[in-house]
Amino acid sequence: MGISYFVNAQHTTTGKASVSLAGIWKFKMDPFEAGISANGVQLLPSLAETVILPGSTDQNHKGYKTQTTTSLRLTRPYEYKGVAWYEKEVFIPENWKDKEIELFLERTHWLTELWVNGKHAGKRESLSTPHRYLITPLLKIGTNNKILLKVDNDRIYNIEYAHAISEETQTNWNGIIGQIMLNAFDKVSIRDVQVYPDLARKEAKLHINILNTTTQNIQGGLQINGETINVDSSIKIPISHISFGGKDSLMILDVTVSLGERVQTWDEFLPALYRLQLNLHAVAANSKFSDNYEVKFGVRSIRTSGTRLELNGKPLFIRGTVNCAEFPITGYPPMDKEAWMRIFKTCKDYGLNAMRFHTWCPPNAAFEAADELGVYLQVENADWRFTVGKDSLVNAFLRKESEDILRTYGNHPSFIMFCEGNELVGPKVKEFLSEQVSHWKAIDSRRLYTGSAAYPLVDENDYHVLYGPRPHRWKEGLNSRFNKQALNTLYDYSDYVAKHPIPIITHEVGQWCSYPNFEEIEKYTGVLKPYNYELFRELLRDKHMLDQARDFMMASGKFKVIQNKEEIESYLRTPGMAGYHFLQLNDFPGQGTAPVGLVDIFWDPKPFASAKEINRFQNKSVLLLRTESFTWTSDQVFKGTIQIANYDSAVIRSAHIQWTFELPDGKIYASGSFEGMDIPIGSPFTLGEIKVPLSDIEQAVQMRFNVSIANTDCSNHWDVWVYPARLPDVAMQKVMIADWWGVSVERFLEKGGSVLLLADTSRIITDVVPGFSGISWNTVWSGMPPNLLGILCDPGHPALRYFPTEYHSNWQWWDIVSHSKPMVLDHFPYGFKPLVQLIPDWNKPQKIGIVFEVRVGKGKLLIVNTDLKHHLSKRPVARQLLYSLKKYVASDDFNPETSVELKELRLLFENKAVK
Repeated sequence: MGISYFVNAQHTTTGKASVSLAGIWKFKMDPFEAGISANGVQLLPSLAETVILPGSTDQNHKGYKTQTTTSLRLTRPYEYKGVAWYEKEVFIPENWKDKEIELFLERTHWLTELWVNGKHAGKRESLSTPHRYLITPLLKIGTNNKILLKVDNDRIYNIEYAHAISEETQTNWNGIIGQIMLNAFDKVSIRDVQVYPDLARKEAKLHINILNTTTQNIQGGLQINGETINVDSSIKIPISHISFGGKDSLMILDVTVSLGERVQTWDEFLPALYRLQLNLHAVAANSKFSDNYEVKFGVRSIRTSGTRLELNGKPLFIRGTVNCAEFPITGYPPMDKEAWMRIFKTCKDYGLNAMRFHTWCPPNAAFEAADELGVYLQVENADWRFTVGKDSLVNAFLRKESEDILRTYGNHPSFIMFCEGNELVGPKVKEFLSEQVSHWKAIDSRRLYTGSAAYPLVDENDYHVLYGPRPHRWKEGLNSRFNKQALNTLYDYSDYVAKHPIPIITHEVGQWCSYPNFEEIEKYTGVLKPYNYELFRELLRDKHMLDQARDFMMASGKFKVIQNKEEIESYLRTPGMAGYHFLQLNDFPGQGTAPVGLVDIFWDPKPFASAKEINRFQNKSVLLLRTESFTWTSDQVFKGTIQIANYDSAVIRSAHIQWTFELPDGKIYASGSFEGMDIPIGSPFTLGEIKVPLSDIEQAVQMRFNVSIANTDCSNHWDVWVYPARLPDVAMQKVMIADWWGVSVERFLEKGGSVLLLADTSRIITDVVPGFSGISWNTVWSGMPPNLLGILCDPGHPALRYFPTEYHSNWQWWDIVSHSKPMVLDHFPYGFKPLVQLIPDWNKPQKIGIVFEVRVGKGKLLIVNTDLKHHLSKRPVARQLLYSLKKYVASDDFNPETSVELKELRLLFENKAVK
């Protein structure tokens, strides 16, 4: 009705009057859209039900009760998609008589249509920005007015994979959340202020929209004053006075404001903010109007320099987590700043400085929290399509949606990057992306832009979010880096950087899973239920392994952290790399269920990793090690290069670098230092070379290589295994060593003998694929290995006395696992546990062993189904494990607890896989 205008979501208008519409609303579902006739006449009877707003139909237990469960995602007990009606009566006070009145809906899904006192007031559609209606002519002053809203969360446009509406995460909820208000303001008022700071000129340009609904010629003035906030010492800025006049319904003023000589910049270290107060006074005929408008912004300059990002003239490296809108209590994002402060503080605690919002835009509260804490945001349009170019209406919606996002949240300094969406595909996808990026650059120069995360790439991009530089690419299976070869840290991703002249941020990395933590189930007290976790728990119970659930979670979690560490350090080792997006710091509840987080879905720490531990390799400054191997022998000389990635706020002056080789008892085997170095901002910088003879190592040992910078909290460490170059023979006269099951083995056992069965792995038939790495994302989604989560063992067991290990996988286990043919032992007695067990996929729990012992009648049997026979002169890890197992079998400690029948053992060596 009347004037079309835009109001910025980032301001406070102190002169306005407001009435909250939060509370009880009448309600009715309308799945067949019978509430309005073809000619627009309302056919609805009285709305008989009630709901509480802000909220969703899920929270109000409206919709269709879910009859099924799934292992693929969390479950909504109540689901509804379609039209729903919301009605409320509200009293309009007499003192609003000469005001303009607006209905403000902060966020809804995703088409609304409004009637006021039975008269149509228009419709709005947006998933990302508030729905606003100027409804003055339709209201009655001094009495009750009926507000009737139609909210439609059906598939308005075909973008259903986007996390803005995806059932995999926040769900496609119906309702209204955040602020629901009637706002009253003078007929001459400030409706929008866009701030364009210029750090070099020490000024800010303001683009001001003034609404004039009087239809009269007005004369007025603006006083602009301000100060810095979110800093220890505030600075006032010079006061400005601006005059304006005219009779246009929308007047646009472009004003330049001096910020003074001492400009305080915004970044992750010192997130200084500016707060401007705009005071308006105007007259028309005998009427006077006033308005007070507050806007916050930050002074920062984001640009590219070759393949690097720069913020305020300094190198910037993005350490970001992906956020896919996982909020299981409400099913939608929090609309209060405090909740986002907790989320972003957790991110910073874990060494991150950025967040990528995967195919959705967060609410204003998230931007405010990020502004205050100094967190860099990549916001995205609600676009994850495989049909780009087939529907011009979708393109038009997304064009307008992106414009609204840029206007609504554009003043926030944290909003440094914008992207159309994720992994976009379609016949005209490149043309669409090129048009989008070019358009954004033309209308708003305050941030960097890219077309699609992962692919395709377009020439208009300021930077690329690039798929490829990671140790495990999608569908790569056991050909991925961690599975194909033992770890070295000489590699990096320079070849990817060389192919692109602009910065690259690597796409969705770190997707290593831990076993689900069933202790989290009780936390799901809201609209989404963890029936997937309950299904996984019952599968494990059915296989009589529920008692190992926590051990599986802890061991796989420790291994996950080890893999995350190497992956993140590889990006920091790469010259010219601009950053990474970690998928993700918290768990992902859908797409087959992906427990990839270092914290759980509720942003609580997981028990296997502390923020302090993660900070060693994910932080503003990280020490790095390049070396050809992490397993050595005593006749070798350890060689390594110490480097650093320094993305702190300043050069590290006169750095004193200390390194040590630490033995398990805390004694120092070797040490050294590099003195008096100035370390610039950037990466990687070489600090020094190390050579350490290992000839004094007499027994197998897991040492720790430590590096630190004196008088700082910057330190890192790596595990290094050293094995004797030669091992003594083990007396095995009383032990039978065999390579396959047969009559001779059975007879030897029947006589009470001890057997070490080093199974010929070429003859073992198994359906378990021996991948070394953990599961990436999940096997339901990938449909292929790796489908294990590392090993679980008791490092204190005498069988491993001469084989240094933790209870979980680490890099020395690569040779053992990759040469194994794991055996499924589900048919063994209840309570049996292998000495070296492989942690199974939570979707397919199996008891899997590569080293296990049993009692057979009077005999004792140790079975090893990894290759400990071939090329041992070049395989010190395998050689050492064989030595340890031989020592064990030949000793009095060899005393298996579980008895197994011969027929159960024969099954393992038949020409078919044991299920």
